[in-house]
Amino acid sequence: MTKLKINGIMNDEEIRWKKIKCCCSHIEGDVEHQHPIGECKHCKFQECEDSMPRDTFIIQEPDTEKDENGDTVTLETTHDKEVKEITIVRGEKHQDIIGWTF
Repeated sequence: MTKLKINGIMNDEEIRWKKIKCCCSHIEGDVEHQHPIGECKHCKFQECEDSMPRDTFIIQEPDTEKDENGDTVTLETTHDKEVKEITIVRGEKHQDIIGWTF
């Protein structure tokens, strides 16, 4: 696999959620006040960013063909497609990663 092209990357200094401090308890065993049980926006947004792919990946894409009317019809068969580029979808308020598209 090769490195994935990612559209929508921002500098850390520009991202609002990166300015929110972690509010998790650092007391060992205090899981009630630690992410994901405790409400910590910083850790939640960091987890979303960390889950974004960084390398190209393979998906199963359905095969299609044109019917007699010229309309595209989806077949039951598939083929492999390598995804080489994605675009980040960000939330407006915190500029957190809420998803990505290819």
